[in-house]
Amino acid sequence: MNFKTKQRKFLMSKAQTMKPIMQIGKMGLTETALEQLVQLIDKRELIKISLLQNTEVTGDEITEILRDFDPAIKVVQVIGSKVILYKKAPKESNRKISVELDSLR
Repeated sequence: MNFKTKQRKFLMSKAQTMKPIMQIGKMGLTETALEQLVQLIDKRELIKISLLQNTEVTGDEITEILRDFDPAIKVVQVIGSKVILYKKAPKESNRKISVELDSLR
């Protein structure tokens, strides 16, 4: 799913007020961290992660890792050390943002 301009702007505006919910540090994006990230995004749909100064991975590398791990996770934006991710929630009870996002088509 590629976002249209309105959809991307909507997601970025929602994420602007969010605090990073996860931090990637020296160990990078380990298998455990990936599983935790998937659990978080399945419940929230939109999350922001922060790359700490001591990490050796970049936002682009995170994007590649996530694309291979779960193709349903979409990178909304990478700005410096912040990465904004979106995935439509598998449970209907967790779908709040995706309902609004689908109405912007």
